[in-house]
Amino acid sequence: MQNRTLVSSIPLPLAEKLDAVIEHLDVTCDQIVAEAIAAWIDGEEQRRLMALRTIAFASSMAVEGHRIIDWADSLSADRH
Repeated sequence: MQNRTLVSSIPLPLAEKLDAVIEHLDVTCDQIVAEAIAAWIDGEEQRRLMALRTIAFASSMAVEGHRIIDWADSLSADRH
């Protein structure tokens, strides 16, 4: 797999915590950052999927609501 180098500035307290985790777990900064980015992207994709499902559900409810209105209109038309 090809790699790409990213440069980012993070607050010093976060960088110090990162350094402590790297030392404690004996992993590389690259591993931690790659896992963190992957987790963030997964979370964003899940939020997007939930939003699309919500929109689809709302759209289906609008169709159902329209059917109810049509049915109610048909009841009043039957009386005339």
